[in-house]
Amino acid sequence: MSESILEMDDGLQRASKRKMEELRKNAESPFLAWTIILGLVALWHTRIEPAVPRPYLDEFFHVQQAELYLQGRYFEWHPKITTPPGLSVLRGVVTDYDGLQLLDRFLPVLWSLIEINHAVLNICLFPPLFFFFGLYYTDVLSSLSVLITIRQHQKRRMKSLVSSGIVSLFFRQTNIFWVAVYLGGLEVVRRLRRGRLGIEYHPSPTWKSVVYGSWQHLCIHDPIVAKATFEDYVKTILSIVVASAGSFRELLHHLMPYIFLLGVFGYFVLWNGGVVLGDRENHVPSLHLAQMLYIWAYIVFFSFPILYPYFLSAIIPQQYIPSPFRTGSTRHQLPRLIVTLPIMAIMLVVVHFNTIVHPFTLADNRHYTFYVFRILVRHPANKYLAVPIYFYSAWAAIIAFGGLPNVQTPSARPRSSNTAVRPESPRRSNPRPRLPPPSMASVHDRGHHISKVLTWLLASTLSLVTAPLVEPRYFIIPWLIWRFHVTSPWPTGGEAYKKRKKRIRTFKAWYKAVLYARHDHRLWLETVWFLVVNWGVCHVFLHWGFEWPQEKGKVQRFMW
Repeated sequence: MSESILEMDDGLQRASKRKMEELRKNAESPFLAWTIILGLVALWHTRIEPAVPRPYLDEFFHVQQAELYLQGRYFEWHPKITTPPGLSVLRGVVTDYDGLQLLDRFLPVLWSLIEINHAVLNICLFPPLFFFFGLYYTDVLSSLSVLITIRQHQKRRMKSLVSSGIVSLFFRQTNIFWVAVYLGGLEVVRRLRRGRLGIEYHPSPTWKSVVYGSWQHLCIHDPIVAKATFEDYVKTILSIVVASAGSFRELLHHLMPYIFLLGVFGYFVLWNGGVVLGDRENHVPSLHLAQMLYIWAYIVFFSFPILYPYFLSAIIPQQYIPSPFRTGSTRHQLPRLIVTLPIMAIMLVVVHFNTIVHPFTLADNRHYTFYVFRILVRHPANKYLAVPIYFYSAWAAIIAFGGLPNVQTPSARPRSSNTAVRPESPRRSNPRPRLPPPSMASVHDRGHHISKVLTWLLASTLSLVTAPLVEPRYFIIPWLIWRFHVTSPWPTGGEAYKKRKKRIRTFKAWYKAVLYARHDHRLWLETVWFLVVNWGVCHVFLHWGFEWPQEKGKVQRFMW
């Protein structure tokens, strides 16, 4: 039976590789994608350099620190820098400041080596990240180092993973939650999914069967997001905990690279006397649960072109939606009232008791968060009225992990109730129930499993809730990981697949194919939205400067 498990795992990997190969064949030319990304970043760089010739805001601190390193003064630290010296060390390698910004132009190219397609092009245009391609900040290199570490995890290169993980910690302390906790969680799920027997849970297993199957067979209950209920999330957490306890020693062996990274980070905290390096009085770690409410509104604001079908299909019947915008789904119903009310009540409690407004937030009108929080605190009721926005934004962002089902894609075979894991009767002499071999139905299922959502939520929570200050930059990596996991509907079989193979002979057919017939139209909407936001933010930064009365002659600029 264990051999059948391995065969199933190999079959899943082969199916995934075939899918990725198909996506690559239908993706845009790498040369075109590189040209677009490099051209836009170079354009932003050529505009910002003459308009802002001197270091601006936090750039000033990083440039001063880099100059200390260039002078060989490696044990001096600027008191206003809170993050590790990765950016300054790089400045010591690339000694020309313009040369370092030139290096930033090529970061999108390195990034796109992960996989070239329209989605990655849009990710490189993500406004809070694209803006910092032209500034001397840690965010671009920090994000890139995390993605490289994730790539090493995917390729099973453990030594490279540890090396890139340590490099990532040199840019930002909170990266530990992505290179160790997030990837470690994925490794736990990967090992537990193999199990000891080829078992498959009932679509709606009982709590007892989940505990029994997880402990006896070390096989976790982990349905795909598109078919899951709220109870399935709780059952999956319970299943992972029970199965992990039953295979603790084996998991410990496979988790050593991630434990080593945690050890390196722990040693740094002990040596430093805390997590933050400089400006500790203004960056005291504190429990800030409201950060996990703001992230949902953040995701929906920037990714509404990707998420709008979920809202649309939840409130409008499919027959009334124009055919290019139909999802073909009846699963995207709004959460049940019995789930909605308790969760919204918890959100209200968090808003009431844990809304932290950092002094910097309302003291610095150069950041857009200043104006958002002015609205939230203008009236005492405003922060409570935002709770429904947080809740339904969270609902859309989470179910997006399940992807958009395509009515043209053949559906998966229904799972038989005979494969349920049932608790064993004490009278039976056989210690394990006889179960059929695993099916390959999951190969045809679309979207990610609940465990992916849970590991992402855990890493996002740990990286955000200890920060009292709310900045769009803090949400960049959580958004990046989320966006990489949001799948697009691609017809993979039947008549739709045959139509994709037909040669396009007319301009009208080509136009329809490019926009929506053979391409996810949401990607075009996302491209346009990001370009509009980037143009607006960059234009305001360059041309809407102002002065503070206390700093005459010094131009202040709006930024993220």
